[in-house]
Amino acid sequence: MKVNFFCKLIKYLIFIAASFNVSIPAQTTVVDGKLLDVNGNPSKYALVGVASTNYTNAEFFNKCDDKGNYSIKLTQPGQNYVVFTIPSHQFLKIPVQNIKNKKLTIDVKLAPYKYKENFENVGVQGPFNNYNIKSPDKMTKRKDGTYILEVKSSKKEIKYELCGIEKNGRTINAPGSYKYEPDSSGDYWSFERVTDGQAVIVFDPSKLLREGKEYEVVFKGSKFDETVFRINNQISNIQLDASQKMRAYYNLEKDVKNFKYDKGNYFEQLLKKINSEKDKELKNYLKLAYVSFTVYKPKNFDLGKAKSFFESIPPENYAWTIIPASFNSVYSIFPEPKQKEILNKFLKQCNNTQIKVFILASRLSKAKYSNDTEEIKRIHNLILTDYKELKEAQNLLKAFPINPKINIGKEIPDFKVTSIDDSTKVYSKKSMMGKIYLIDFWATWCSPCIGEMENLHKAYEKFRKKGFDILSFSLDSNPETVESFRKNKWQMPWKNSFIGNINGRKIADEFEVTGIPKPILVSAEGKILAMENELRGRELEKTLSKYFETK
Repeated sequence: MKVNFFCKLIKYLIFIAASFNVSIPAQTTVVDGKLLDVNGNPSKYALVGVASTNYTNAEFFNKCDDKGNYSIKLTQPGQNYVVFTIPSHQFLKIPVQNIKNKKLTIDVKLAPYKYKENFENVGVQGPFNNYNIKSPDKMTKRKDGTYILEVKSSKKEIKYELCGIEKNGRTINAPGSYKYEPDSSGDYWSFERVTDGQAVIVFDPSKLLREGKEYEVVFKGSKFDETVFRINNQISNIQLDASQKMRAYYNLEKDVKNFKYDKGNYFEQLLKKINSEKDKELKNYLKLAYVSFTVYKPKNFDLGKAKSFFESIPPENYAWTIIPASFNSVYSIFPEPKQKEILNKFLKQCNNTQIKVFILASRLSKAKYSNDTEEIKRIHNLILTDYKELKEAQNLLKAFPINPKINIGKEIPDFKVTSIDDSTKVYSKKSMMGKIYLIDFWATWCSPCIGEMENLHKAYEKFRKKGFDILSFSLDSNPETVESFRKNKWQMPWKNSFIGNINGRKIADEFEVTGIPKPILVSAEGKILAMENELRGRELEKTLSKYFETK
């Protein structure tokens, strides 16, 4: 199985993840406790909410009192996520299992945001730029080190968030604002007053809360929930590290066949913990935690154990709801004939919506890349018949149409883009007529995209004198990032454009872009000659050779 296929499947799993549909009788879990900032103080803006999954925003928030005390009820059956937020702090999501009537206490002290070392592109998003976080309005740096942006408005005040400040790319509130408002994602809007039709937004880096402390969490009343929280965090951090190393390896070797993730004796210790655990449900959870690492090909890992753990837990068991991502390992553990049997079994018996949608997405993805239209039709009929009420499954019908507009032999949509190198130049379907060229949807944050740069440069150098050209469509947050990448990493000496703003993304939608890189080879008449895997890795040069004779 190619790494690209795994990336596609995981992408779709995250994209379509939604509330779990678990067949559990109605019950209520009451969670109370204290929420404090990094210095142990309460905040009048502190909020505690509930989210249905780790990928969705909280549906509602409760305020804490003036001492930081809170109380919240969980009524959705199965796994819920309690969300803790305070301005200028990283929000925290804690999974809590609502599988029986119970009460537990969770005391939380949040950690502040982690900021970039250097602020190169500080931006602002708000109603004045249609809340465009991909292309925020740029702030001007002043001599005193502060940043400023003037915004016109007919209202009394404007709300905004800062971009390009936080280390992981989140939009955040400005420090020292006179008022804050939650944005439902766990962050906060800042507010600035408008005077004479104009608001002056000032960001002062010296006011950032830079305490280097981590969050603190204390559980009382539920060993099960505490263990799930601790292990989930551990798994997330290790899998992030494994994913980054696997991508780096792929970028160098163009394959992950011989990749092995080294985490010392961690997996041996996890096996010991599984063997010694007396609580049956915790043991099942820990088994699936072990299984979830299979796709990263770790050293000192017992694949036989992972297989037996997977098979020992029935599809209807609640453990799959706690850690549904472990189901991804079905493709690494079992041969293809067995995979089909397992997929069908889980589709019928599993109580977890996320896994069911993942199975449907994986089958559609595989059918798409093998051009199996009949299989796509069968799955469409299955979704329309058996999953009428499941919104996430219905969304797959749009993501994987039976008759896609973007397919070999079809004409590409009309487009107009401006050159990054020369704002007076415009590239369009019409202007590119008469030559065979490659459209490449990409971004600097996309590791597989960067992994293709060497192949693209070699192909361009080999075939450009024969009439071949490349037109790159960048989906980055701003063109400056692309310019820096081309200056310091890969030159990309062909035609380049930026489509990371609202209007540009309409082009991506027209080309049915659901994942990148997405290369499309276009004929001199504007029709699609080849797509996807035919234009990746070593296949790129082979495909181009069909249209450009080489001597």
